[in-house]
Amino acid sequence: MSLVNIVSALGDNNSVYPLLVRDCGIENVAKCALTYKQNAKESKYIAREATRERIIDEYGTSAVWLGGVPLLNKVCDTFIKKSKFAPEVNLKLFNETASQGINVNIEKFKDKLPEITEQLKKVRDNKKTFQNLQAFKFIATTSIPIALMGFLLPKLNFLYTKNKNEKKKSLITQPFEGNSSLKPSMQGFLKEIKNSKKTNNVSFSGLEKLANLSNLQKMMILDAGLTAGRVKTGRNPEEKAELGFKMLLMCYLNYLAPKNIEKLLNKPTKKIFGINTSLDVKLLNSKDFIKEIKENKLALPKGIDEKSIIDFIDQNPTSSFVKQAQKTNLVSMLKNNIRDPRKYVETGKLAEFKKAIEEFASDAVKSGSVEKFAKKALYAKSFNTIANVAISSFLLAGVLPKVQFLFRKVLTKSDLDPGVKQYDKK
Repeated sequence: MSLVNIVSALGDNNSVYPLLVRDCGIENVAKCALTYKQNAKESKYIAREATRERIIDEYGTSAVWLGGVPLLNKVCDTFIKKSKFAPEVNLKLFNETASQGINVNIEKFKDKLPEITEQLKKVRDNKKTFQNLQAFKFIATTSIPIALMGFLLPKLNFLYTKNKNEKKKSLITQPFEGNSSLKPSMQGFLKEIKNSKKTNNVSFSGLEKLANLSNLQKMMILDAGLTAGRVKTGRNPEEKAELGFKMLLMCYLNYLAPKNIEKLLNKPTKKIFGINTSLDVKLLNSKDFIKEIKENKLALPKGIDEKSIIDFIDQNPTSSFVKQAQKTNLVSMLKNNIRDPRKYVETGKLAEFKKAIEEFASDAVKSGSVEKFAKKALYAKSFNTIANVAISSFLLAGVLPKVQFLFRKVLTKSDLDPGVKQYDKK
């Protein structure tokens, strides 16, 4: 992967890549080190125990994020395919408009893509069943990771610490605390799914929007569930309070702070250098894009309404506008350069994208040298992206643990981890 591609991935605050870099590459390491340092002020033994718990917790959670969630998505998609439906079909297509919708797309692509239009017909004619399958996928890909990360992992982690320190029965023969609270809900969930298959009367149409959430939005829901689970499994009121405080701050720093930092960095860039950094570095580094601006051959939709944007995509599938939109998942194109009629076109976001391109092109021409202006914009965007990751990483890995430990000190009058300090060997 080139440097431009890396910066592009890190600069997309609506994707999971910045989160993965901050979480696995920086935050986990720093948090584990700071956990040992903080607890060692009073007890080196507790420092080792708390750090071990932190390592298992942080990297166990990361393993579920990186491996478990994608695996669940694939398993659910396989199940939907075996049910003879195409999991790629977006439920938003049932919100029919004059320019896109399941019936509109069937009619428009029936000659070009007969196999795919048959898939759309299958979904259209079995709407409730397909909605149930998509709802099942949403529930499975959220509830299972939440159960693993928010309840099972901390319970096993705490049980190991208890068993190790009290020298009781082994972890395998120990009764799992909290199992009774999880088991009935899981049994009820499976029973509900089973009944929905039998009767087909259960409708999950209320989950239509949830089933089509972006990966980042799903991660926000998972973190909300993770927060609830961690607070629920805390070993005492002090640990519950600290975990709730930490998780709430972490959610803010992961999902809201990077966008706020991006805005703060972009304002002086625009004011001092006159450069709009809203475009992706891949586009700014594209020779074809720069050439199109310079030769006044930039192809863009005539308007910002849905019809203008969709008609442009279908008529200009190889344009810079469409290629970039595809890279940012605003539109999906098949290998034959035909728009995938199973996917929903985010025309609102594409309208904003068009405006940003027009503004950049106008500023570049006015500057007198399109190439120099584009190069400055590329450097400015790259700097802002790296600075954003650095600042948000520092806040997560450095500031957040310090604030957490201060909260602990005020609450418990101690530097020791409130869940582990009961095992202190004085």
